[in-house]
Formats: sequence, structure tokens, C-alpha cells
Amino acid sequence: MSSLRRWPPLATLALAIAALYLYKLDGVGVLGPDEPRYAAIGRAMAQSGDFITPKLWGSPWFEKPPLLYWMTAAGSAAGLNRELSGRLPVAIFSLLFLAACFFLLRREFGIEAAAVSAALLATSAGWITYSELCLTDLPLAVFFSLAALLALPLLRDKPHTVHLAWRFLAIGCCLGLASLAKGLVPVALALPFLWFLRQYWRNWWIAILAAALVALPWYLAVYLRNGFPFIQDFFLKQHFERLYSASLQHVQPWYYYFPVLLAGLFPWTPLLALFALRDNSWDTRRRFLSTLCVFGLLIFSVILNKLPGYLLPLFPSLFVLLGAQFEHRRLIDVSRYWLLPSALLIALVPLLAPALPASLAAGRFSLNTLTVTNRAEWFFILAPLAIIVLARRSWVGVLLVLCIVFDGIYLKQIAYPILDNDVSARVLWRKTKDLPGRLCDGGTNRNWIYGLSFYREAAIPFCSEGQFDFVIRSRNHQPPVIEPLK
Repeated sequence: MSSLRRWPPLATLALAIAALYLYKLDGVGVLGPDEPRYAAIGRAMAQSGDFITPKLWGSPWFEKPPLLYWMTAAGSAAGLNRELSGRLPVAIFSLLFLAACFFLLRREFGIEAAAVSAALLATSAGWITYSELCLTDLPLAVFFSLAALLALPLLRDKPHTVHLAWRFLAIGCCLGLASLAKGLVPVALALPFLWFLRQYWRNWWIAILAAALVALPWYLAVYLRNGFPFIQDFFLKQHFERLYSASLQHVQPWYYYFPVLLAGLFPWTPLLALFALRDNSWDTRRRFLSTLCVFGLLIFSVILNKLPGYLLPLFPSLFVLLGAQFEHRRLIDVSRYWLLPSALLIALVPLLAPALPASLAAGRFSLNTLTVTNRAEWFFILAPLAIIVLARRSWVGVLLVLCIVFDGIYLKQIAYPILDNDVSARVLWRKTKDLPGRLCDGGTNRNWIYGLSFYREAAIPFCSEGQFDFVIRSRNHQPPVIEPLK
């Protein structure tokens, strides 16, 4: 396509991706143990006006820095409902980053590479998932990746001194904001910057000073207000004990992230084979991005405690590397059958949609519900395969991305009501909010007890702490039951 003719399909993709991200953001209640806690802390900040000390149901909570809480507080202050106040700011952050990613990469690698990188990232399973939850992983990934993208021109040529100072200032601000998202994690991930930007060592102080000016005011303020308990919990426990202690309940084997990475790239995982097309353009910029990916994967694999979202900061760099394959070649010059494996994975989405709620409830993937029950599912299954065979080569990629958008909307439509009833505590809260008496926790899975506490806006006490009328208990992986106490 000519440069002018590229913009209508790109605008169409941008609007479609935005629609996917924003559709039914509150269609399911808060999920897991972390989302209700983070959303509750942000809501409490908005109510109390205290933006220094994070508090969970009245008690200081130093597990994470405040950036996500501030975002949620802004959503609460704007009058958004319980779910949207935490999720909408994250989704908007993600969409703004994708736009910034496209325009930065367009100047660096050209419009075709930029479009491929942004579209693949935006429609990958990992990025979509964390763009719609009130969790700290997406803000960290956004600002760390922006710092990496801003560093790319420095690896291509040496800019004017004034431009150099402004670029290091921007890199430092991004890393400072990343530190406000997840503490020392971006500092560790940024270590490859020191090697690849070593020729600019005289300018490092600009980035360091900018990062300090952005991040240190909160760290100093929260320490002055709370003293050593902040240091003990935030740094010693949440950072350093996470490296070696099993007490944080997220212990996984060293190879845990390899299948997680492949699953997070879904449905574009087969495109990793594009690296086989590597040519002589594998320059310093690409070596920098690949080092960020390998170094980050190594760090996270060595750490004893592991969660899937830890890998998210590596996704943008990996997809930029994939898109950069088209800096000197056109997408149309690559056979459409490179996309056939991804099309087959896209065709699986309607089959996976009914299995998702049961798998999340059980904590493992289940194939028991993989059936095709109606014509709509057949359409979603056959559409990507028909595109591979029948569509013009220049439109295959665009149409497959649109397939993912429609599949994602369909998945939300099918899975969210089941998730709301079987995995989230929202429906349970609606059933229990008018109980004629006091409720206590008699041993409940923390996913449910934190979610129920979030909706009740107070922690549910243990039954040993007093006299109560009702008890809530978990049984295996089933939703908890509420029983009267006699």
C-alpha cells in the first residue's frame, strides 16, 4: 500500500482495538487476590485524601508503590463504579502506550514495522489480559518499555547535545514512574541500559536525577510518616524475600516462564519463527532489545517466587523485534502461510471460551467443555482460515487482527457471566449484603475473601474473633458457602 492508503486500515485497527479493550470492562467483578486489594487501596485514598500511605481496610499496606493506587483514586474521584475506577485508567494507559509505541517506532523502523509491532502486541493474550485488570504489571510495562523505546535513537546515531539531554531526561522520568509502579523491579531490568548506552556515560546523571526527582518524594514521604515498618515490608519482604523465601506463596520451578511466555504471546506465538528471516540489519538497537528480553527472562526465572504478570515488561521489546523484521522488507513479500499457524490458534478461541471460567475456577486448564454448539462459533472458527486462503495478501494481517478483536468481544460475552458467578465475589456479595446479622470467615480461599471484603468495603473478621450469625467457608475449588451459626 502507498503511505496515504495505509492510514484508513490503521485507523480501523486502532478503533477496533480500543473497542475491544473498553468493551465490558466492568462485565465481571474483581478477580484474584490482588485486584480487589489494589482497587480497595485506591478507593480508600480517594475517600481519605491521604495519597502517601497506602491503606487496606484501615491498616497500612506496603506491598506495592502508589502509582496504580493513584490511578484508581482518580477513577474513584471521577465517579466511576467499583470495577471501572481501577480498570479504566489501566486500559487507557495501555491504549495511549500503544499509540506512542506506534509513533516512536514509525520514526525508528518505518510505518510497516511500527504497525506490525503495535498490532501484534495489542492483540496478544498477555497484553490484553493485563490491560483490563487493576494490577501493577501494566503500568510497570508501559513506563519501562517507553524508556527502552526512547533509548533506541541513541543506539542508531549520536543526536545533538541538546536533544541528547532531553532524551535522557525523558528516559529517567519513565524509569522513575516505573519505580512508582513496582519499586526496584525496573531498576534491575534496566541494567542492560548501562552497557548499551556506555558511550553516553557523562549524561547518565540526567536520567538518574530525573528518576530520583520523580520517584524519591513519595519514598521519602512514606518513610518519614511510617518509619522502619515501611522499609521492612516494602524492601526486605516484598523485594528481597521474594528472591528466596517460600513464605510469599508463589514458588514455581525455574522453567515456569517458558510456557507462560508462549501462552502470553498467543495467538502470535508461531511468529517467533520469523526470527529465522534475520538478515544483516541485526544492529545495536535489535541487540539491545533482545538483551532486555533475555536478561529479564533470566532474572525472573532465577527468582523463587513467580507470577505470570512479571513477564509483561518484556512483551513490547519482543514484539518490536518481530515488527522490526519489516524495516527493510514489506509484509506483502512474506508468504501468507507464515500466518497460517496463528490463524489456526485464532480459530481455537471460540472453543476455548467456554473452558476459560472452569479453568480459572479450578486453577488449571480444562478441556471438558471444548464443544461447538452454534453457527456463530462455526463462523468464528472458519473466518481466520478463510482469510488465509481467500484474502488479498496485503489484507491478511489486518483481517486476522480484526478476527482477534471480534473473538475477544465474543469471549467476553460468553465467559464473563460465568466468571462473575463462579470466580468473582461480586454475585456472592449481592446475595449476602442484606444478611440479617454479622458474617465471619471460617476458612475461605483468599481470592474470594478479598473480593467479598472489597465489595463490603471492610475486612471480614475471623470467626474466632467474636460472636457472629453467619460463617463463610470454601470447599475445594467451588464457590464458598454461607451458613448460619447456631
